[in-house]
Amino acid sequence: MKTIINNIEVKVGKLIAKYDQLNTEKLDLQRNNNTLNVRLQDKESQIVALQDKVKLMNISKSVVASKEEVKSTRLKINEYVREIDKCIALLNK
Repeated sequence: MKTIINNIEVKVGKLIAKYDQLNTEKLDLQRNNNTLNVRLQDKESQIVALQDKVKLMNISKSVVASKEEVKSTRLKINEYVREIDKCIALLNK
């Protein structure tokens, strides 16, 4: 009878030790998971910031024009303004 009780005590002791080991491992994994989630969020925010920079660079490249393009654009705008002025003059008659 004592040997059965001793065997049960040994098995319960091993079970408790295994439980403690697994619980410690679980806590370590949770901490690691939290750290990785924080790093992931940081990387995602960096990606968004870099995508915004790329958009701004693309916009700025499209705005930058040669002197000749600027001159022709100004002439075209002046032409449109004169046409609008003519239309306004006709509407006022």
